This record gives sequence, structure tokens and C-alpha cells, in this order.
Amino acid sequence: METRSIESVDDRLVNFTRHVLALSGLIIIYVDPSEPDRFVKITYTTLALYTIYSGSIYALSLRRQSAFRGVPLYWIDVAWYVALISLSSGTNSLFFFFFYFAILVASFRSGYRAGLDVTIVSATLFVTIGYFTTPTPIEPNRFLLRPVCLATIGYLMAYWGGSETTHKRRLALLKDVSRSANPRFGVDQTIGSIMKKLREFYDADACLVINTGLASNEHIFRRVDRRHGELGNRLESVGTEAEQLLTWPSEWAVTWHSRSEKSWLRKTPCAIYDFLSGERVKDVDCESCAAIADLIDSDSFITIPIYQRNTFRGRLYLTTKSRYFNYSEVDFLRQVMDHVMPMIDNIQLVDRLASQAAEYERQKISRDIHDSAIQPYIGLKLGLEALRRNLSNDDPAADGLAELVERTDSVIGDLRTYVGDLQDSGSGQRSNVLTSSVERHAKQLGEFYGIEVDVKIATTTNMNERLAAEIFQIVREGLSNIRRHTNSAEARIRMTSSNGDIVLDIENDSAAEGQSIFTPRSITERALALGGRVSVNVSHSGCTIVSVLIPM
Repeated sequence: METRSIESVDDRLVNFTRHVLALSGLIIIYVDPSEPDRFVKITYTTLALYTIYSGSIYALSLRRQSAFRGVPLYWIDVAWYVALISLSSGTNSLFFFFFYFAILVASFRSGYRAGLDVTIVSATLFVTIGYFTTPTPIEPNRFLLRPVCLATIGYLMAYWGGSETTHKRRLALLKDVSRSANPRFGVDQTIGSIMKKLREFYDADACLVINTGLASNEHIFRRVDRRHGELGNRLESVGTEAEQLLTWPSEWAVTWHSRSEKSWLRKTPCAIYDFLSGERVKDVDCESCAAIADLIDSDSFITIPIYQRNTFRGRLYLTTKSRYFNYSEVDFLRQVMDHVMPMIDNIQLVDRLASQAAEYERQKISRDIHDSAIQPYIGLKLGLEALRRNLSNDDPAADGLAELVERTDSVIGDLRTYVGDLQDSGSGQRSNVLTSSVERHAKQLGEFYGIEVDVKIATTTNMNERLAAEIFQIVREGLSNIRRHTNSAEARIRMTSSNGDIVLDIENDSAAEGQSIFTPRSITERALALGGRVSVNVSHSGCTIVSVLIPM
């Protein structure tokens, strides 16, 4: 996973400040030439080159704001400062104060770890290089006080900068989670999307959610895994073997690290907190943590309970091989759950209302089709059969009437099948209903317009009813465009799952008649409403392919 640091300092301001510091240093030593006191020409040249370098960085950032985003320029600054200190007065050098700029930028741009690394490296190099380059006699007060100040103040900068960066990343995650709640995709996909964002935020190996099932011996298990990203959000029912993941009391939040970084303090690698009050639970046997770690194949994990309307519903796990979780993560995950669960409630409410409305409409449509379509077709069939019986076998119209009777009977059969699907679709698998609906529509297209449609739709278990209906409408629009705008006699419908996204390809064997390739507006509007995108391509064999990608 590519982690992107949240920059809390504007690029242009940082680059401008760097240039001002370099230019100020050059002016000051020109006005007061007491320093440098040795290697004067080389020091002037080095500082002038640094001024030119910083000015170039600032000029480039004015043209392209993201020109140096992600590039740790503060390490280059440290190298410049070490060179200037070694050329001037060592630990007595005026350029010592420049180190604070590099620490400040590293801390507030890349967080606590980067700020601390720059602090340690700067203090170490300052003492080492300064000791060998300081003119004798060495002033003990400057030699000792400056590194101590650099390390102490640098640590404070790293801590404050890391806290600022962490808060901004957390706020960005909460904002991103809010955007993930889309009733069109249903509860399962929303939960999967939030799990994926949490895994990426913590750079964890896996995010696991286990929910208590309606049956006592069955639970719903979800997994988003770094090692198997192509499988996306895996949703499955598991039996009693998964109960071990729910072994702790429902009010406990637990952190575990098998190779505790604090073992030298004689602290246990296991920490248990009361999830609601935040108080540490003491005198608890942590042997079960090791068993859970073996079960989920992790050296470090954090788990919190999931409550929905004050009722325990399951547990969330984040697993990793290296990260050390603490109470700060427990507290933040509680905030995430407080933010997420009302959205899940709203989506479930919308789902229930939509399902009830859809069920009512299905029953109404099935009755209407039976009364206003099937019955007239039956009457038409009986009338045609009566006409056929009144004609002799050698009458030229007899064969035509027989074919019309057969066509009418086929339409009646299709309508009855459609009515049956409407009545039973509330309990069937959505992917199977989608497949049968597309195949039936493709068959009708072949019968009435002579276009042979090959349908291959991969089963997608976590597709809800409304998404299946939207995909069917996209397929119907695509086939309608082929019929109206091309002279193709063949078409292909392919639907697969890639990295958790639905990929739908609608292909025909010829381009549009008399016009260039175009992107169908109706399909594009439906795809955009689902958070997806549409592209139109022409293969080497001349086939036109409309590709629709819909995130799951």
C-alpha cells in the first residue's frame, strides 16, 4: 500500500522560508564577516549554492504546486547544514540554528517518526562533525548545550508535528468514511469499503469483522486482506470454530504485541481496556491473546467491540506484523464506530423501505401483467388457433398462422416466467436473478431482431437487489444501442469481478453505422450515479467494447 503523508504545511511557504533562511545567512556573513573564520571562500561558495538551490526549489513550486510532493527535501537540507557547519566553526557555527527548520518541516509534513529521525541524525552529526571541525580550544558550554537543546526541542517539534499530522489524517479518514455510505450499494459493500479504508489507514495486514449470527452456531465473517487484495471483501458464514474471536467480554477492547517493545519495562504485551470508560482492566490473564494471535496469524493486533443501538453485534480486528497498538488507537476506533454505526442504521432502514416498496411493486406488476398482458395474449392465441382450424392444410396462410401461434405461446411462456421471477426474486440470489434476466432479454433480442447475444456473468454474492436492477438496465441500454446504431449480428455480455469491482463489457462486432465511436449518455449517467465510470474502445479485430466499471 502506498501511504501518503498529510501535509499540514503549505509547500510554497516552506520553500519560500528555506530560500529566505539561505539568503539571510549569506547576507549576514557578508555584513559581519567574523564567521566563517576558516575556509572562507569555500563556505561562501557553498552557501551561495544552497541559496541558488533553495531559490530554484521555490521557483519550481510556483509553477507546479505538486512538483516535490512526497520528496523528503528536509534530508537534503540536513546534508547542506552539515556541510556548512563542517566548513565554518563546527559546534560554534552560526548555521547550527538551520537544523530546527529541517526538523520542523519533517515533523509537520511527515509526522512524528520522520521528525524524530531528523532530530536524532541532526544531533548526532552535529556532535560528531562539530567535534572534529571545531577550532581548538573547544568551548564546553556550546559543545554540550547546543546538542542537548537540539535534541530536546527537536523531540518536542516531532511530538507536536506528529500529533498534528495524526489528527489531520484521522479527520480525513472520518470524512472519507462518510462518503463511503451509499444506500445504492447496501450494507455489505459499505462495511467492506470502511474496512478497506481502515486497513489502509493503519497499513495493517488485514481487517476482520465477525458479527454474531441469528443462529447460535453461525456467524458472519468479513475479511479485507493485504495479501489477497484481488479477492476484495470476503463475506462468509462460519460456524462455532470462529467463536474464539468473540471469547472476550463484550465491553473489552484488547491490544496485543508478541514482541513487546516495552519488555524492558516489564510490561505485558497485552493491554485490556474498558471500551466505554477507557479504564485499564488489570489483573487479567492474557494467555488467550496468544491463542487468538495464532488463529489470525498475527504478531500484533487490536480488537474492539461493535455495538449497534447499544447492543453487542460483534468485533473488529486489525492485524499487523510490526505496529504497536495503544489506547490512542482504541479511542479513535471508538470514534470511527460512533460515526459509522448510525450510517449503517440509515442504510439498513433505506434497504428495508426499498425492499418493502420493491416487493409491493413486484406484486402489483405481476398482477398487472397477468391481467393486462397474459390474458389478452391467451385470447389472441385462442383466436389464431381458431382461424388456423378454419383453414385447409394446403392454404398458404396456414403456415403463417401456425408460426404466429407458436410465437404467441412463446411470449406467454416468457411472461409467466417473468411473473414467477417477480414473485420469487425477494428470496433468490440477486446474481442468479440478474443472469436469468439478462439471458431472457438476450434470447428475445435474438428471436425478434436476429442478434445473437452470448452472455457470461460471473456470480457476485454480495450484490444487492437495487444494484442488480441498475446493472440490468445498463445491459438493456447497451443491447438497445447495438440494435439501433449498428448492423452487428452478434453481441457479447461479460461481467466479472476485479479487485472487488464489477467490470461489465458490452461488445459487438461492428462500429456504429455512418458515425464515429461515441460514449452512450444513458449508460454513463447510470454508471456515474453508482460511483463508476464508462470507457469505449475498439479492439484490433474491429469490435466495439463498452466497458463499465462499478466499485463494490
